[in-house]
Amino acid sequence: MARGRNTTGDEAIATAGPPDPAPGLEGMPRTDIDRVENVIPSFVEAALRSPLVLTRHGREAFVLLPLDVYRRLWAAAPRPPVIEGESGGKP
Repeated sequence: MARGRNTTGDEAIATAGPPDPAPGLEGMPRTDIDRVENVIPSFVEAALRSPLVLTRHGREAFVLLPLDVYRRLWAAAPRPPVIEGESGGKP
């Protein structure tokens, strides 16, 4: 039988991703920060305390956010309205 093939019908196929990804980060690449932390520990410490703006060629290029800050930002983002459909039956 092929690896990863769903043999139980309606159940979802398990993925190798993180068990509880933050909303909007599903399927995005991940890397372990240990090597960066070994070389520049102050960089990682600053990113853990608050958002950190990275510049490239003198211009703002990236923002690193602690995951709790990202989750609050995601939760506060406006969402399109949900329009409830009407049933075809009589009330």
